[in-house]
Formats: sequence, structure tokens, C-alpha cells
Amino acid sequence: MPAAEVDIPYYLDYLPQQLLAQLWQQSEAVDAVAGLRVAAGLRRDFPNIESDEALQFVCGLYENVKYELDRVLQKRQADRTFIDQQTAECTQRNSGRDYLAPDYETVIGKKNDAGEVVVGSLLDESADTSDSELGPAVEIPDFVKGFQVTLFGPPDSAKMAINAMNALNRVPTDEPEIVTRLVASSGSVPRWGADNEDSQTPIMANFLSACENLIGCFDGSLSFEDANSGKSYQLDKTGRSIPIKRIPGLALPDGNHLLNGNPLPLHLFDFAMHIFHNWSRPEALLFYIPKLENEFEAAYFKGLIQAAEAQIKKLHPEYQTGSVRLFIVFENPRAIFRIREIARTLHPYFLGGSLGWHDFLGSTARLFKHDPNYRIPVKADPNIVINHIRESHHLLVDALAPIGGIRIGGMYGVLYEDNNPESYKVSIVGFIKDVVTQLKRGLTGYWVAHPAFVRTGIALVEAYQQSALANDFSAGDAATGIQDVANSDPLRELVRALVPDEVECNPLLDFIFKADIPGLDRNDPLYERGVLAASIRSSEVISNDDPDEVRYNIFQAIQYLTDWLCGNGCVALPAAMKNAKGESVFVRIMDDLATTERSRWELWAEIFHGRVSLETFNQILAEEIEFIRTGKTTGTKRTQVAWTEQTARWYPIAEKLLRQLVVDPNPVEFATELLMPFTFSVVRDSENPWQTVNQLCPGKYLP
Repeated sequence: MPAAEVDIPYYLDYLPQQLLAQLWQQSEAVDAVAGLRVAAGLRRDFPNIESDEALQFVCGLYENVKYELDRVLQKRQADRTFIDQQTAECTQRNSGRDYLAPDYETVIGKKNDAGEVVVGSLLDESADTSDSELGPAVEIPDFVKGFQVTLFGPPDSAKMAINAMNALNRVPTDEPEIVTRLVASSGSVPRWGADNEDSQTPIMANFLSACENLIGCFDGSLSFEDANSGKSYQLDKTGRSIPIKRIPGLALPDGNHLLNGNPLPLHLFDFAMHIFHNWSRPEALLFYIPKLENEFEAAYFKGLIQAAEAQIKKLHPEYQTGSVRLFIVFENPRAIFRIREIARTLHPYFLGGSLGWHDFLGSTARLFKHDPNYRIPVKADPNIVINHIRESHHLLVDALAPIGGIRIGGMYGVLYEDNNPESYKVSIVGFIKDVVTQLKRGLTGYWVAHPAFVRTGIALVEAYQQSALANDFSAGDAATGIQDVANSDPLRELVRALVPDEVECNPLLDFIFKADIPGLDRNDPLYERGVLAASIRSSEVISNDDPDEVRYNIFQAIQYLTDWLCGNGCVALPAAMKNAKGESVFVRIMDDLATTERSRWELWAEIFHGRVSLETFNQILAEEIEFIRTGKTTGTKRTQVAWTEQTARWYPIAEKLLRQLVVDPNPVEFATELLMPFTFSVVRDSENPWQTVNQLCPGKYLP
């Protein structure tokens, strides 16, 4: 029977006791591990992954770290309460103050009763940093050295995993000769962010399939026979991508593995299974760690690694302790101010960091949710990375470059439609602008959302490094760009080959060879808010409360939530963008849970602070559902997640969930608090999932 009190009460926000009791009843005992029950059928379907030895390893690791995990999650909740209280008090004191005035107060820099700065830097960023403050040098294994052009996508499909591994060798028939030449001269292979987090619906079969597929990627055995097309998929012999596994964040529980009634932490299960099955391959022990918020949470994760390595060492004495390596995703407004502290805490496992900007903006909106003057940069802005992420990029570089850490930017998620030249031009122009901007800022990597951008991305890096532009920006903050660049400059040549249309190409080249946008000085009173992209009154593109912006967020979010409920964690949604002529052109925007989180926080703030009425929201939501249900299309709007027999089961539920996410005055911290119960067969396979989930989670969902 489930325990009367769970080890980690935080997880009850996701899996209430009544649901846990039902999951316990429908699970199967594991004789080799006292008190462990596993969801029915998982061990039968994945016998090599869910072995007795692997489950013993996972549960032993959990027992070792569960109290520390409970402590850091309780601290996270206490910090949330402090942030909300302080923001409410600041709002009262800010009455009559201009939002951009130096004396406008926010929670940044405020100390709790323990004297801790909950949000903000622990150092004087305007002062010189000593070597001791910089932290120890980062040791980068040879197999991961070099520039990090990283394709992100879920690894649960064997076909998609093979395509990701073979991305370098995916050469288009019309690839410009200069791309082929630059890719060859770079000697680079792409990285693959094998994502078990925001681009994955956390159904346990998906996680176990991903574990199997990654084992096959590392030992070279993965293959796939497509019964529909008759095509056979194999791993290429050379040029394969380097997989880097991204595990879930600390917040998510695993209701498929219950130890004495307690859900195991999903991040621990995923991490432990991967290291257990791949311990003998150091190149397999690379991880992306998302959603850490401070050095205390980093210390917990270091303890988790040390405990896992100690257990592996007992099982396999030949294991080399210290083989695990981590990239931290600095996607939280608290973490971005603690890069040095997190890097120092995680030494010697720390490799570098990246900035996932959708989550970054979404979690910042949550931080400022009670400040009526805060505005999140609008989702419709195509230049968010260029205009609003500058300070955080420089903070990442300034913290990690001196210690040799890898500095990775965020995702470029605008894809082009096949056989649509105008769509390609809009997409590739935006891609080039984003990439070159990040290179100018001193980053040593970035993410892409589709294999089609891998070779082009590598060529851009190689051309930039050969260009005079690289020298001009080598000091970091270049005050001026290069006005006169020879036509033979490799970057200019590459851009002209990729964008031969002069109407698009000429303004793009002007952008590339000029200085970066001006930023804020470290001594500016608004600097820390600038780091969080929280120093704008309103967007220059469109206001947050404009009906078109509200409609766009609703239309994209409702499709994504429906697809997530169907079991797909990422989907390319059609959207219209302007080309250089001002014409609307269809592209595809790769949405995952992070993009939907930032959409729902934008919508929530506009409704909560009275800038968008509840009536307006409900009307637009109803109109968008009807647009999708009837299969409409316009010159600027298309549906990707069509209303079918399968999606008709989930669209009404997605509608209810989206409404709760954006109208509840006490919103859940993460959308997954509402979504997780829908990942279990007891809910998914029931005749009426909405009725079932309300029976198993009474009071969790709004009527």
C-alpha cells in the first residue's frame, strides 16, 4: 500500500495521493527490490532496460539522495513564496514611480530572513573578479571539444534518432558548393541534444524507448525498418553526431515506479538508467541538466552524481570516477545570476552552459507575475534573441570564458516549408542573423530544431571564424562593425550563396557587418532587469494585449497542448512572417513545452492585470477552437494539429487546461502539474479521461 506520507511532498502537486493509490493498485511488484512496484507491462516490454539490476541501482540511488532532494524542493517553494511577497510589497511602494526609473523596486537583490539573496548576483558585477571568484578551470574531454552546433529532438523514435545521428551526412542536392567546402574544412561533427524534457511527453514507454535507442546509438547497432515505406535506416559509419542526453528537471515525479508508495524522481530515474546502461562509454556520459535555479540545487545534483558513480564503481571497479560531464541550461532568472557559483559547485563535472530563452522568458514572467508594469517580450517578435537576450549572453560569456567553459546559445526554431522558396528565404535570413549575433557575443555553440540546419550551421561557424568579422569581435564587445569587407570574405560569400536574392541579402549583409545592438552598462540601474529582458514598457512589434497577439498565443498553445496529450512533445506549427518586401510568408515554428509555457504566462499576465478581459479571452479561445474544428485556412493562418478522431478526444481537454493555465489567479508553477496525470494509462485509456482525472485528482482542476 502507498505510504501515509510521501518522501517528497512537493510531488503531490503533480500526483495527488488518490492517483498514487490507483497507480499502486495497477502496478506490479518487483521481487528483487522490496517495496518497489512498476506500472504493468513495462518490464515485459523493456526487459533489458527494466532489469532487476537496473532497478536495484535506481532505488539504491534514490534512498541515498531523497532527503537532500526534498530539502532543495522545499527551499524552492519557500523562495517562491518570498518572491511573490516581495514583488507584492514592491508594487505598493512603486505607486507613482515610472517603470524605468532608477528607484523602481523589484525582488532582485532582496534578502530573506536567512540573509540570502534569493534573486540576483552574489558578486559586485561592476568590480574586477579575482581568480578565486572565477572558479576552477573546466576540463573538456577531447571527444567534445570544438564548436557546439547542436540539433535538439526527442530520442524515443528509432527513425528520428538515426536521422539525428546522421545529420552531418544529409547533403541536399542543391547545397551550395561553399557550404560543402566549409563543412569539410571545419572537421566538425554536430551534437545531438537527445531531449527527454520539453520535447517529450513524459509517457514512460517513451523514456524506455529513448534509453534503448541511445544504447544503440553508442554501440552502433541501432537500425529501423519502416514498414510503410519499406525503407531501411542505419547509422552512418562516419560523421555521426555526438548525443548529449537532456533529462527532466527536478520537479517531475515518476508515477510508473513507486517505492513504498513514493514516486521516484523522474530526473533521477532517467539519469540513473542511462548511466547504468552506458557506464563503460565516457562519450555517453554527457548530460544537459535543465531548470536548476541556484548553487544549492547544483550541490544536490553533484551529490547525485557522486552517489551514482560510487554505486557504479562497486559494480564495475574499472569505472573511471569523474567521467560524467554536464551542460547546465541557464533558463531561469535565478540561475542566470549564479553561473559562477553553479559552475564552481559542479566542478569537476561542469562543462559549460546554454541559455534556453523560451523557458528563460517564461520563468521570468512567473517571477514578475504580481508586477502590473512588467511585460514579457511578445512571442510574435522574430528578433527576441537579437534585441532582448544580449545582457544574458554576455553574462554567460563573462562567467565561463575565463575558466574555459563552453558557452551555448538557445534554439533557432523557425523552419521553412518544403518546396516554398519564399519560406526558405525568410527562415534562412532569420537563422543567419541569430547565429552571427551569437557568434559576435562570444558564444561557442547554439541549438537548431531541424537536421536541415546542421550543415548550414556548421558552415556559418567556419565562415565566421575565417572572416575578418571574427577578429573585429574577438574582444567581446566591439564598438563598431566592419564597414568595408572584401567580396572574397568567406562569410560574405556564404551568405550570398545561401540568400542570392539581393532584396533579402543586402540588408542581411548590412546587419552582419555592423556592430551588435547597444546594451546596458554593468553600472546601469536597469542592468539586472536588462539581463532578464524585463526592462521594456511594451514591445515595438505588437502590444501584449493586442487581440492579434492574444489570438496567436492561444492558437499555437491549444494545438501544442492537444498534440502533447496525444503523446507528441514537439510540433512544427505554421505561422506567417514578413519578408524583406513586407509580404506575409508561411514558415513553421517548432513548439515544445517551453514555448507553450512562455505563451501561457504572457496570456496569464494580461488577464490577471486586467489588460485583456476574461470575456475577450473566452471569445477568442472559442473562435480558435471552431477554426480548427472546421478545418479552415486563410492566407496567414493554417492548422497543423488537425481535428481528427484522435485529436477530437483531446482538444476539449486541452481547451480546459489552457483556460485554467491562464485564468487561475493562483496558477500552477509548471504546466506539467496539470498535464502529468494524463500520461498514465488509467487516465489515457479510460472512456472519459476528463471525468477520470477529476475523480483521481479531486479539486485539482477548475470546473
